[in-house]
Amino acid sequence: MSADRLPPQRLVLLSGGSRGLGAALAAGWRGEGWRVLTLSRTEPPDTPPGDWIRADLADPVAAAAALSAALAGIDPAGVAALIVLHNAATLEPLGPVEQAAPEALAAGLQVGLIAGVTLLAAAMAHFRASPGRKIVAQVSSGAALRSHAGLTVYGAAKAGLDHFIRGLAVDEAMQPRPFLPVALDPGAMDTAMQQRLRQRDAAGSRQREQAGRLGAVEEVAAWMRALLASPGLKPGSRHHVREGLAGVV
Repeated sequence: MSADRLPPQRLVLLSGGSRGLGAALAAGWRGEGWRVLTLSRTEPPDTPPGDWIRADLADPVAAAAALSAALAGIDPAGVAALIVLHNAATLEPLGPVEQAAPEALAAGLQVGLIAGVTLLAAAMAHFRASPGRKIVAQVSSGAALRSHAGLTVYGAAKAGLDHFIRGLAVDEAMQPRPFLPVALDPGAMDTAMQQRLRQRDAAGSRQREQAGRLGAVEEVAAWMRALLASPGLKPGSRHHVREGLAGVV
């Protein structure tokens, strides 16, 4: 990323922006005039020059270092609004944990949990002095609240990040220029990742589709952007994005 490019007034840092919900969020924010920096192993299509950070979230320490290096050319004082959103996740390993290799178990937690902690921490370290509204958020899941067969590692990662967000809220209450930590549950969506989840719960998926609870990804992304723009967000809160501020879980 070019270090001499001046940052705009509104900046988003987004992991997992190459497809699905992340791609829809990035496109929507850019359409609203935000600069969006994405972190992923492969460059998302249609990314403006300099707005992609190459990072393998299976190596959270290296990913955080890549983010810190990319942010070095951005003056925190020039950013009036900031959103840092950890969206990246992996369902692997699926199935009983005793059938997964230790490397697969570790990788699932590295991407789903540890990378979220290291990336949010790196961003917070750089933008601590920024005077504007600063949100740090993670995309949660119903699996963080309800156990599902075969999703033990995925659910543990999401639950861990939910608690991390709550802990951050306590820490930030003592800061003169606090970040606003929130967790956002997008609900059931029509994405490739969630299609795999629906294959494991065919009956429940049919019920959600018949009840109109399977959201189009662009629609869910719009709800999420609107929620993050709301002045009514509370530190440490967890929201179902379909229900906006009323959807506190």
